[in-house]
Amino acid sequence: MEKMTRMFFVLLALVLVCVGSAQAARPQPVPSANVEECFDRMTADVDQKALVRFLPENVTAWYARWNIMENAKRSIDTTYFIVEPDIFGKSMLGMLLKKAREGVEIRLMVDARGTKGLARKFFGQDILQELAKFKNVTIRVYNPVSSKLLAAFDDIRKITASNHDKILLVDGEYLITGGRNISMNYFVDPQDVPTVYRDTDVVIRSKLVAQQAREAFESEFKSGSNFTIGGDALGNIDDMHRHLDIAYQAMRRFMMGSGLFELKNPEKFSSETRSLVGAVNAELKLYPRLVGYASFRLFQGEHAWPVRLLDKHSRTGFKNEITFNLTALMDSSKREIIIQNPYVVLTPEAEAALQRANDRGVKIIIQTNSPMSSDSLLTQAMFLGDWRQILKKMPNVQIFAYKLQNKLHSKVFVFDRSVAVVGTYNMDYVSEQINSEEVAVIKSKPFATQVAKRIEEDMRNSHQYQIEVQADGSIKTLFGPESHSDPKVLDRLKLLMRLNWLRPLI
Repeated sequence: MEKMTRMFFVLLALVLVCVGSAQAARPQPVPSANVEECFDRMTADVDQKALVRFLPENVTAWYARWNIMENAKRSIDTTYFIVEPDIFGKSMLGMLLKKAREGVEIRLMVDARGTKGLARKFFGQDILQELAKFKNVTIRVYNPVSSKLLAAFDDIRKITASNHDKILLVDGEYLITGGRNISMNYFVDPQDVPTVYRDTDVVIRSKLVAQQAREAFESEFKSGSNFTIGGDALGNIDDMHRHLDIAYQAMRRFMMGSGLFELKNPEKFSSETRSLVGAVNAELKLYPRLVGYASFRLFQGEHAWPVRLLDKHSRTGFKNEITFNLTALMDSSKREIIIQNPYVVLTPEAEAALQRANDRGVKIIIQTNSPMSSDSLLTQAMFLGDWRQILKKMPNVQIFAYKLQNKLHSKVFVFDRSVAVVGTYNMDYVSEQINSEEVAVIKSKPFATQVAKRIEEDMRNSHQYQIEVQADGSIKTLFGPESHSDPKVLDRLKLLMRLNWLRPLI
């Protein structure tokens, strides 16, 4: 879904400019004795006793968000690449509306490219304007195209730059981050809808890590190219508070196991209200496994571990704590690197770091999407052209391609089962060079092992791609995308492979 939102801007790039991938040389990391030492040497402050919970399941990840927002007393800062106007998006906004009425300070930012329905329609901002009425609420749209048109003559990536952060920060103490956006695709149980995403988040209780998240949030929220949403110049064209209130009440009632939302004496309500209730009920009844929030507890025996948050600005900024530190962790790994990522288009820096690890004898596992699970044909086209050469040059690499109906969207790294990284960062040029990103880094053998074992479960639902290098150096495919994919999909991918020069925008 995220990748599809970029398609328009890739086509724009085809018209405007061909962008080279050359980057200024970055300093090479100094290898540490091990990945734990590497973690300790990172410049970002660390909370040695941050409470952390791993959130690999969709419904639990939604419960966690609902829980910390429901208990917010002072402030909610949140930013997402995608906020869909479905029952999840509307009920979350309904929760924010409720908290705004209670006097909670709220700052909300959505991305101009990812959140088109709420951010870019001429009269389509009414839902957000409902919240913006409150003095204690500020809503901004990140980097709308109109603010960067002149940048096309300098660097097209400043136009395509998105706020890819996923931050929900409550009361300066509770943080949820990871790969999930706000949409049914990220929170519905795959047994209810088989095509939803397989993703990963963490919830962290830590004032220090929360402050780091606040700084990451504010660095993008306060960007001069953002658009602030206020009231309609002609008055509120469409009063949406009823939509949000009903969505909130319906979601809460359904999750608590009280059934669908019902109007007492429905004849006393307008046809519009009855229609709204019918619409939210029609959505919710599709998700029977969403019921169970009444017994949810945010933390259930989780331990405290050393945690720090790393931030990276978009192309319009300058900060990048992520790429260098991921490279350093790769260079410090002694036994194993596990990468679970939906979009693998290796940049020269990432490829070089993996090559160095391979040459030291480190086992490297890459679990990603296949042509049949990916939501990005362009990314898959690039990967289709790369995977054989990766295995040839790096014989210690194993590639596993997801084969279930639901799509892999998890962005996770595990180093020597001692340090785990969970966040928004993809293994592609867009994350390394264009978008804003943030990741949580956790130093804990038990936590890293828990994350690795969850990835191993996903690997069992994957195809392993394998080759054989012939005596003349040629590559024979033993099992690859063509072994399990729809030939029509493969034909489209082979056509897209001709757009290899677009790598810096993918």
